[in-house]
Amino acid sequence: MARLLQASCLLSLLLAGFLPQSRGQDKSKMDCHGGVSGTIYEYGALTIDGEEYIPFKQYIGKYVLFVNVASY
Repeated sequence: MARLLQASCLLSLLLAGFLPQSRGQDKSKMDCHGGVSGTIYEYGALTIDGEEYIPFKQYIGKYVLFVNVASY
């Protein structure tokens, strides 16, 4: 089962490589929530161990894949 999951993740990443590059930040903007403003680059996140804050502005101009690892 784990190999199937790994294969599906790798296939998704491979297919994402065929997407055309965005011609600027405006194409990547999306309204997520009424109370949230700005871009993703104005935010950041704690590392999984909670010891370091990573500002997303350091990734401007780079491809970023966000993965929700929250447990239910």
